[in-house]
Amino acid sequence: MYSQEEVSRILNRFKNNTTFISAFLTACYTGMRTGEVFALTWEDIDLDNRIIRIGKTVYSKIKNKDGRWYLETTKTEESDRIVYICDTLYNVLIDFQNF
Repeated sequence: MYSQEEVSRILNRFKNNTTFISAFLTACYTGMRTGEVFALTWEDIDLDNRIIRIGKTVYSKIKNKDGRWYLETTKTEESDRIVYICDTLYNVLIDFQNF
C-alpha cells in the first residue's frame, strides 16, 4: 500500500508515460497483482458496466528460445474474479483508451 505522497511522487516521475500511469493506477485502485494488470486486454475491461474480469496473469521464466514472458490462467479458482472500476480509474482508462 502506497501513501498519497508516494503515489504522487511515482505519478510525477512517470508523468509522460501514459501506459505506466494507467497500469500503476489500475493496480492501486483495484488491488490487482502486477502480472494480472500486465495480462489485461480491452476485452477484460468492461467500461460500460465498470468492471474488470481477471482470469489470466503474465509471469516470467528463465529466457529460452521461446522468450521469457508467458501468459497463463490464474493460479487458483479464487483468483478468477471481477473487480469494480471507481470513478477515478474509469476516467484514467477512458483517457488511455482514447490516447
